[in-house]
Amino acid sequence: MVDTAQYWRPQSLEEAFSLLESPTAAVIGGGTSLNARAGGDAREVIDLQALGLDMIARRPDGTLAIGAMTRLQEIVDCDEVPPVVREAARREAPSTLRAQATIGGCVAPAEFDSELLATLLAYDAHVEITRRDGRSEITLEVLFGRLPLEHGEVITSVSLDTRGTAHLARTARTSADRAIVAAVARNLDGERRLALAGVATTPVVVEPAATDLLTPPGDFRGSSGYRSALAAVLSARALAAVER
Repeated sequence: MVDTAQYWRPQSLEEAFSLLESPTAAVIGGGTSLNARAGGDAREVIDLQALGLDMIARRPDGTLAIGAMTRLQEIVDCDEVPPVVREAARREAPSTLRAQATIGGCVAPAEFDSELLATLLAYDAHVEITRRDGRSEITLEVLFGRLPLEHGEVITSVSLDTRGTAHLARTARTSADRAIVAAVARNLDGERRLALAGVATTPVVVEPAATDLLTPPGDFRGSSGYRSALAAVLSARALAAVER
């Protein structure tokens, strides 16, 4: 259990970075979970609500930027967001939590069965990471390969190119449950991109012809073999849908 002794709500990123100088400090987003560094106790939590990171806006290059503190329900309700992304955000959490949970809070832990993260991977989303000494932008796929975030790094936005067509295919125990496996395919000018949730330690991008090479972890919801079979079926279904 995380033992939290102090709560801070900075009014600027500079103030947030000053607070993050403490080795026991960790950032929270919507407050539904605490994304502390692996192996560390977060005795001080830093709430980013007051930093203006809750916007959805078009950039000059046409990409859609979503601030890290944007609530999932705001994504669900925004017509600028592609329908598949909106649907995946709706499935990420029950309605009571969607009003609190943030997109940054979903990206940081990279939960392996997240349909929202798989959908963002299919759209080749980029993540802006801010440090005290500046900002950088990397693909979501690269970020997943280097998680957890280093102490002092803050996710400030996620951006995606909203063009193309996409389709999400999923299997879950019930329609309201998180997916056992989900496949999201996107077609942009004839180039197909496929992402899967529920088949690795994080959602992953895979080659359409290589789903049979997956070795998913098994759990009480599905064995490795079952997840592998689902990945093949759902991938074919999603890819076929974006070819129509």
